Order: sequence, then structure tokens, then C-alpha cells
Amino acid sequence: MIPLLALGFIVLHTISILLLPGHAVAASYAFLVAAPLLASVSALRSGLKFGLRLTQGWSLVALSMLSWTAGMLCSLCQDLFFHNFNIAPGATMLLYTLYGVPIFYAVATVGVESSSYLQRGIDAILAALLGYLYFALMFSWTTLQGVSSHQSAEMIAFMFDMENAFLTAMTATRFFAANAPNQRRLFGALASFTCVYGITAAYYNHHIALDIAPDFGTVYDVIIDVPFLVFILFVLQIRQQAASAPNPPDSLVRFVRIGSPLLLALSVLTIALMIMVLHQRFVLGVVGIVTAVVGYGLRSILSQVQQIEVADKLRSDQSMLAEMALIDSLTGIPNRRAFEEAIEREWRLALRTQQVISLLLIDVDMFKQYNDRYGHIAGDVCLRKVADTLAQAIHRPTDLLARYGGEEFVLILPSTPTAGAIDVAESLCASINYINLPQEDNPVKHITISIGIASMLPTNDALPSELIRAADHALYDAKRKGRNRFEVAT
Repeated sequence: MIPLLALGFIVLHTISILLLPGHAVAASYAFLVAAPLLASVSALRSGLKFGLRLTQGWSLVALSMLSWTAGMLCSLCQDLFFHNFNIAPGATMLLYTLYGVPIFYAVATVGVESSSYLQRGIDAILAALLGYLYFALMFSWTTLQGVSSHQSAEMIAFMFDMENAFLTAMTATRFFAANAPNQRRLFGALASFTCVYGITAAYYNHHIALDIAPDFGTVYDVIIDVPFLVFILFVLQIRQQAASAPNPPDSLVRFVRIGSPLLLALSVLTIALMIMVLHQRFVLGVVGIVTAVVGYGLRSILSQVQQIEVADKLRSDQSMLAEMALIDSLTGIPNRRAFEEAIEREWRLALRTQQVISLLLIDVDMFKQYNDRYGHIAGDVCLRKVADTLAQAIHRPTDLLARYGGEEFVLILPSTPTAGAIDVAESLCASINYINLPQEDNPVKHITISIGIASMLPTNDALPSELIRAADHALYDAKRKGRNRFEVAT
């Protein structure tokens, strides 16, 4: 249905010119204004659906189409009301040229990750400067009344060609590198429009306007409708196919997103150089060049700062996650994984320094009966209190207390002989007895612990597992001999 409506629009435009020869100019202008205006409406419609924020791009496209519409209205006023039939009146040409500025801004900002308000502000300044440089360049060849020579009109046409080719290349690049559905819709529509518009504008400007039909009101005017109708067709009918297209390679996506802001600065730099070379306006050219270089440089610095901040946050998060992975969620002390890493580390250190290393394997007595009587929630509370008490009884920063599993805890005592380990075990047993956690099934009517002690001087032939096994045997002896005590491995 939509392609038929577009075809009908072209047919009606042609018929109105042929059937109303006396009013062909006015009739043609009605369609020439309606085509870009409808394109603007279709862009706004997409903006209402996908977002009107500048970062979504649709409002920028609508602004671009409105600028072109304003150019056509200005041309209408020149021809019908002021009877100025000059081929290129200045205000009209400027509006036709400025339609590309919002598209330049969209290419530089839409979908560019980590773009801050300050960076988008720099992009806005560069876009505004680009518009002013276009103004200066345009009015170096024309005036408000129009061009004074055929050569100036040709220069304006060539400038349009350059702008359209640049827009086509940029929007096509963004389309092929777009990996988000809305960006594919946006840049697919823009790439289709700029490509068709560039071809039709080049043909119309060089062959028709400058040669066979310099004034509006001929059937050649229908050519101008085509790019806007193509845009409407893409937006209203083909957008789903564009959105479902396969994703491009990640390397291409990253390269284009990083390089997109450069395109806006490059546009400013190109126009500034043209002003310097073609019109000898060195001050304005230097201002444009310096602003483009400084603006892009400042933007790049801000991007680097953001990347460093993100990298620092990632490192901090990774460090925090690594620490969390080594902490027992119930008791808040190191878990078995942390113990296994620590015992390997301390074992190697003791082997190098030839220092005795001791290990205490600690078990809460009759904990199964405690859970059966008081419930698992009370059992969890009990384990937390035992862990807190054991941790408070340890004074050396090199000692490591960890939850070994279930109701078992383990304590690494680097550079500690058996006598020192016995002192620590006595202190731990006394601390648990002191807090006096009630337990009816225990002969002493409160929570107690049993401890197995093992001490070794590491050798090249020994392993940390031997120390753990010895402490486990000693813990078994402590349990067998009545609990609430410690035993030393022999």
C-alpha cells in the first residue's frame, strides 16, 4: 500500500504540472514542500515510538527534513511573492545546505557509548560552527538576491555534491556498523535517503537547474520528490527488515563508534580549509581548524578519563568479588577456598624460612544434636557466635581462621611450634566456655569445642595435606577422649 501511495504522489505531481500550465510553479511547489514535510512527520512518528531524545537521532532527522522544507518555502517566497528568479538565492541555498548539520551531529553522537553531557556539548559546538562555516562559504559565492555568475552557481552545486557524498559515506558506515535495532532503522533510513538524494541532487543541479530547466514548474521537479519518498518508504515499511539484519563484527562496531565523533570534527576542518584556500579568509579558517582540533582533542581526553574511571571501577569490583569469593557467607570469616590458598602459601614460606607451621582443626561438639533440638536457624546463630569468639581470641595478623565446612573451623599458625599452638588452643577452648551458649545435650550444658593440633617443619618431600591429616587425627582423638579438649598429633 505504501509504495502505491508514493507512486501516486509522483503521478499527482506530474499531472498537476501538465494540467495546470498557467499555475505549474505553484502546483509544483505544493508537492515540493509536502514531500520533505511528510518525511519530517515520518521521522517524528518514529521518534515518538523509539524516543525523541537527541541520543536516539529521530528528532535530529526531523530537524534536518524541516530545514530542507524551510529552504523550499524560502524558494517559494522568492519565486511567487518577490519575483526573484535567480537560480541560487542565498537564504534558500543556505537552508538546503544546513539540512546536513543535524545528520552530521547524529552520526557523531547516536549510539556512541559513554558519551557525557560535556562531550555532547562539544559536539553541539562543532555542529554549530559547521553551520556557521557553511554560511560563510555559501555567501562567498552568493548573496540574499542570488548568484551573479554561472560559475558561482556551479561552485555551489559542487559544494552540494561534496556534502551529499560525505553524508552518504558516513550514514552508510554507521548503518553497516550498527548492532542495535533502532540504530539500524535510523541509519538505514538515512543511508537510503542520502544516497538517493545525492544522486538526484547531482543530476538535477548540474543537468536541469544549470542547463535545461533553471526554474521550477516542469516535470523535472518530480525528481526532487524521490529521495524523500524513499525515506518515508524505508521508515514506514522496511524498518523491520533493517532491525532484524545480522549483527556486524564487534571489531567494526567498536571502531566506528570510537571514530564517529571524529567525522564531525573532520567536517569542520574540511570546510575551514576550503574557506582558507578558496576565499583567503585566514582568520575564520584558523578559528575553524583550531576549534576542530581542540574540540576533538578535548573530547578524546574526556573519553580517556571515562575509560580510566570504568577500568578502575571494574578492577575495584573484581577485587571485591574476589574477596567475596573467599569469605564464608554465614560466618563472615574466610571460607575453605581461602584456607586452601593460604595453607599453600604459608607452607611454601615456611619451607623457605625453615619455620615450624602449626594447624588447629576445630569442631563444635555435638552440633547435630544442637540443630535437632533448637533448629537450623538457631544452629546458624550458634556458628556465627562461635566464629566471632574464635576470631576475637586470635591476636596475630598472620594467623588465619577459616570455616572448614559444616561446624568445623581451621586455624593456620605460621612460625608457631607445638607449645605455642597449645597455648592458642587453650585460649580458644576457654573463650568458647566463657560465652556459655546453652546446649542441653552437652554434659556441661553449654557449647564446647574440640581441637586437633598438628605442627610440622616443612620439607621438600612433605605436603600440606599431611599436616591437615595429622590435625584431623588429633581432633578425632579429642572427640574420642570426651570432647571439650584438645589433642596434639604425634
